[in-house]
Amino acid sequence: MHQSLPSNVLTRRRFFEQLGLIGGASLVMSAMSSLELMAGQAGVRPTLSGKPAKSRVIILGAGVSGLVVAYELNKLGYDYRVLEARDRVGGLNWSVRRGTEHTEFVDGKSGEKQVCAWDEGHYVNVGPWRIPYTHTGVLNYCRELGVPVQVFVNEADNSYFFYENNAAGALSNKRVRLREVKADMIGHTNELIAKAIDKNALDVPLSADDKQRFVKYLVSQGYLDATDHAYKAFEFRGPGDPYALDVLLESGFANRVRSIPATDGTSAAPMFQPVGGMDQFPKGFQRALPANRIAFNAEVQSVLQSDTGVKVRYLDTKSGKTTEVEADFVVACLPMTILSKIEINVSDEMKAAIKQVTHSNSAKMGLMMKRRFWEEDDHIFGGHLYSNLPLGEFSYPSYDYFTKKGVLLGLYANGPVGDLLDRTVAERIEHVLTHASKVHPQVRQELESAFTVFWKKVKYSEGGYAGGAAAARREQLSKMENRIVIGSAATTPYSQPDWQEGAVSAGWQALQTVHARAMRG
Repeated sequence: MHQSLPSNVLTRRRFFEQLGLIGGASLVMSAMSSLELMAGQAGVRPTLSGKPAKSRVIILGAGVSGLVVAYELNKLGYDYRVLEARDRVGGLNWSVRRGTEHTEFVDGKSGEKQVCAWDEGHYVNVGPWRIPYTHTGVLNYCRELGVPVQVFVNEADNSYFFYENNAAGALSNKRVRLREVKADMIGHTNELIAKAIDKNALDVPLSADDKQRFVKYLVSQGYLDATDHAYKAFEFRGPGDPYALDVLLESGFANRVRSIPATDGTSAAPMFQPVGGMDQFPKGFQRALPANRIAFNAEVQSVLQSDTGVKVRYLDTKSGKTTEVEADFVVACLPMTILSKIEINVSDEMKAAIKQVTHSNSAKMGLMMKRRFWEEDDHIFGGHLYSNLPLGEFSYPSYDYFTKKGVLLGLYANGPVGDLLDRTVAERIEHVLTHASKVHPQVRQELESAFTVFWKKVKYSEGGYAGGAAAARREQLSKMENRIVIGSAATTPYSQPDWQEGAVSAGWQALQTVHARAMRG
């Protein structure tokens, strides 16, 4: 007598029913991940014309959005000026290299100071560091500005999984190659399918010839034995026997494997990076603008508007001199953490929206290594370590392959980082070395020096990307109030968190708003 099995028992037929759903489910998961990380391209670049009678514009901040506004206003013939509190362009777009100095800013006071002593040519991007190919706003500007780009290797099959404690079941506390996980999951799956076809156990409308062709594909794609269709160890997988299917499923490692990469978000491919560091992107804008249009070391103190114009007062942090300049309009491209502290006469609703914006606890650490041991010893070229170690993301450089030295990204945290924010630089470095050594024991011996940036302690930033996705807040921040409009990435829905594509979008949005207002007179 036939008895139905409990619904929680995974029979072969139920397995294949679920297998048939994998494509849809993975696409939904990818879409959800992408929406959480960013919402797409910057949109269509505005095509504007005409020069208004009153065309004096002051842009607050020389980050990516401010530079986009300046570049486009320059082409329209506006009389504009950019006020930047730092001594460089880029804002969050910052590449640390030899000679870079950074003094942490804590409760309004200067804290610990670092000076980068790495060899010339080496760098780490402590802000944005990769550009998905769908970010055409950024990439088209790179093309237009003559900023060369190269491929960013976002996934390398020789990278390791390493999960501590019992987080990965039988595969916990051991290094497992991504290529091994891919090979074994595909191999085991194809073996199951091939054997099911051999036994006519699948209700699939395939002809005899189709079945033969399909099995041939499965054998080839999964490296199965051509005779018995069994999955076994093979040369390109790497040394050792395959991991059992149940062990792989328990580990969760296979959730990293996709049939094709996403088009957006942190798992997109291909990705790109400017040659020589991400800061080459904002420097491209800087080169395209007249030198006298950007005032550096200009710390804005107040922005006061009237019916006839706007007065901006700023402090030259080098000379100590306070200057007041006038304009017809102001585009504020500052982080909301900074804008909220400036005297500015906008509505109470706008002030409240500005203060409501939170900024991330983003942090990065570059590790200058005497030897590229990840290439020489582990044959890893780009990509990341996949782990549950308290490092956020640990990654390998996608440039200068086969040279002597290199810079690892030892820490990339985009959220809570324990108490590291309150630790000394030396203690943060020790934290990274302690945990990274569990995967790469060479890291401590090969370390030459490190550089750490916690954006909450960076003056004129006080946080990383803007958080939250409140539509009402974005709508409020996007409004032009008389002669002032906000142009930071927090104003657009095209990026969450605020990738550079979001900054480009914000620049375009503010540009169109201020130009339309100026043309009305």
